[in-house]
Amino acid sequence: MKFFFMLLFIPIFLSAVAFGEEAQVTAVVDRNQISVGDVIHLTISVKSSDSRQIEEPRLNGLDGFDLINTSSGVETRSSFINGRFLTEQSRHFTYMLAANKKGTLTIPPVTVNVDAKTYRTEGIKVVVGDAPSGQPMARQRPQRLPNNPFDQLDQMEEEIFHQMLQRQFPQAVPGQPNVPQFNPDEAFFIQAETDKTKVFVGEQVTTNFYLYTRGQIRDIDTLKYPDLKGFWKEDLEMATRLNFEQVVLNGLAYQRALLVSYALFPIKPGKSIIDPYKAKCTVISPSNFGFGRPYQFTKASRPITIEVADVPVENRPSNYTGAVGNFRVTAQFEPTTGVANQPITLRVRFEGRGNAKLIELPKLELPPSFELYDQKSQAKYIKDGTSFKEFEVLIIPREPGVFQIPGISIGVFDPQAGKFSAASSNPLQISVTGTALAQNQIAPQAPGTGAVKPSNPNVPQLPSLATELGVNHLVSATTVGFTGLLYFGVFAFLGYQAWNGFRRKPKRASLGLILRNRLRHVHQLANNNEWRRVGVELTNAAYLILGQLSEQGVASQELKRLLEGTPPSLRNELAGPIEKLLAQCEALSFAPQDVLGDMTDKAKLDQLIADFQKVMSRAIELAEI
Repeated sequence: MKFFFMLLFIPIFLSAVAFGEEAQVTAVVDRNQISVGDVIHLTISVKSSDSRQIEEPRLNGLDGFDLINTSSGVETRSSFINGRFLTEQSRHFTYMLAANKKGTLTIPPVTVNVDAKTYRTEGIKVVVGDAPSGQPMARQRPQRLPNNPFDQLDQMEEEIFHQMLQRQFPQAVPGQPNVPQFNPDEAFFIQAETDKTKVFVGEQVTTNFYLYTRGQIRDIDTLKYPDLKGFWKEDLEMATRLNFEQVVLNGLAYQRALLVSYALFPIKPGKSIIDPYKAKCTVISPSNFGFGRPYQFTKASRPITIEVADVPVENRPSNYTGAVGNFRVTAQFEPTTGVANQPITLRVRFEGRGNAKLIELPKLELPPSFELYDQKSQAKYIKDGTSFKEFEVLIIPREPGVFQIPGISIGVFDPQAGKFSAASSNPLQISVTGTALAQNQIAPQAPGTGAVKPSNPNVPQLPSLATELGVNHLVSATTVGFTGLLYFGVFAFLGYQAWNGFRRKPKRASLGLILRNRLRHVHQLANNNEWRRVGVELTNAAYLILGQLSEQGVASQELKRLLEGTPPSLRNELAGPIEKLLAQCEALSFAPQDVLGDMTDKAKLDQLIADFQKVMSRAIELAEI
């Protein structure tokens, strides 16, 4: 149930606001662009939840204005909400002011005492010029046939509408900060607003696009969203309907609705442009009898230039990988204990305020017996301005033991402080046990004792590719007595001979099988347009194969070191093509999409995969010569 009791004057517009604990005081003008001799109305409103002792406002120093007349009124509004009556009382003081000189004049702040507490409004600027106010601005309109009476009638109605708009919606004050500038006859305008215009590469710029109006908007049709080239973009909010709120710009009240909000992260130094948002709105023209016919207008926001500085090179830590903001790092093994030659997962998570998607995994300081087998990541930006990126690194420990691993650390640049800091995880420890049969070794028991004989150090280990080829378990027969030992001796001899043969020829066959399996999976990813994972999988496959060809068996080594361990013929012929391929793969994996161009196209992905297969197949072939 609602009822309203209105007395005297109800102001249409709100203005600069001064808030108290129990009262709200506002100062408004009906327009802020006039000519000498014109009159404006200044209205001071005091709102409270119940009756208060309100003194007459004090106008101080009205330089450039003559006070012509004053009036006052009271408005009481009651509503029944959740079983309770709520009452709001407003008292209005209206002053008629006439401008007596030209220039940019200021109505100074007004003080009002409410229950002996003093409230103070903001000052309001008014531009006073020579031209008569209310003169309509010329507009270009579609040509109509003069002999069509209906078109002539439409043209007359539209002219009246534009004249009314100019009288009621005057132009904003030129040169005033945060005050939109638009034509006097505009029914609405779109404005882009950012929280900053000078940032570092990777620093967040929050950008909101608003629709401002002082009329009645029936609907909106977005014609063009901003391209935002030069930025990594994260959507914060995409409005599905116009939710208007009242705001004040230099003493004039507007209805404002959010259209879209972005978190933008510049990806290169220099000047980046936030380009316009363009939309078409249907505006209902007011008339003496309510609302008249609808009109359609197309508007676009003004572009904003963002000055982007590069992250300083001075004092930049070697482990800086693109983190700008404030982040923390956590790392853990899953499971917390391992078994030799069985995979374990190292989970590394970066989270905090900023864009964690730009962070790359730093070089891991792993024991030499740990083989980096595979890696994948997931990342998410959250609307509160935080984000995370989590890496899952598949590792195969090749030897048992207790291993200490230093904390994983990255350099972080704080744009507010303008300096670098470090974010590190706690050091890690993992215990790796041997299997019942140590990797690729057969340890027979001494007859009658059950003691394990030391393995023969001269017997070479089976290749670390057992897991890749699906050989996860070796089966041995343990027999008691001479017959068991005899069988064991035969099998050990055959195994040793097979290993010698494997060392002479099998790399090509086994690595070729690995390459084919990996590329089959990569082609599926390309068909699904998962181009990020295409880059990651190709990079991992290259390091795995080069780790085996270099006899180092550790895929976490640097590319240069892996190539140094390969045969000279391979290095001489393929070092350049391999480095070029991996640069493309790593860019595809981690670089922002805006800088990749057509690299993500299906045809380009297929060509990259084909080039990769050709180069790596040739590398395997040269390693056997």
